[in-house]
Amino acid sequence: MRLVSLPSGHRPILYGETPFGWRLNDDRSRLVKDETEQRLLSVVRHMYMTERLPMRGIVERLRKMGLRNRRGRPFGLSGVWEMIHRRNEAPPESMRSGGKRAAKKTSGRPRA
Repeated sequence: MRLVSLPSGHRPILYGETPFGWRLNDDRSRLVKDETEQRLLSVVRHMYMTERLPMRGIVERLRKMGLRNRRGRPFGLSGVWEMIHRRNEAPPESMRSGGKRAAKKTSGRPRA
């Protein structure tokens, strides 16, 4: 996702492909959860973590269920890998502050 800065008084606009499970809000200023995709993420993670199904098995099961990705194609191995291994935390673009994460504060002394 990229953030376009506009002249003062206007909200910034996001563009680019959103992470799976997230959509742009109406004014394109931040990301919001897509409940349908979030449910699919939960099902895929359940298949992998609880049922101990291999990723190729998950791809096959999604194909048998007739589920398609956003582009209308069956889910591939890389798409399933992304669903399983992507962090569970919200993307920075979903924050109201414009998407910038706060920098970690470090002390001035070096680590040992």
